[in-house]
Amino acid sequence: MAHSRITAEELEDLRLSYDILSSVSFRALGPKERTDDPPEGFVAIYEPAVQQGLHLPMHPFFDEVLKDWNLAPFQITPNSWGHMVASYLLWVIAEARGNLTPKEFESIY
Repeated sequence: MAHSRITAEELEDLRLSYDILSSVSFRALGPKERTDDPPEGFVAIYEPAVQQGLHLPMHPFFDEVLKDWNLAPFQITPNSWGHMVASYLLWVIAEARGNLTPKEFESIY
């Protein structure tokens, strides 16, 4: 089984590159840990998802969608993150009434 080769310095570079708050804990997986079974209190996030607009801490809209779909953040493809972010931003720009709900997102996705 391959394990993470990322260093603490590289994790800090990612934090700075994507403006991730210091209150969000980062750590690389250990040799016997897997992304599909992260340690208690952690979730796996892939860098391409952050490149597509996922921010940490996660916006409540994205948290609601993941809970509604019963998925973890690493189970969403980078393109899907891009679609969710774009949909939410377009909704906000259009000044639609109320917040975008997971069901409304599904209907436009």
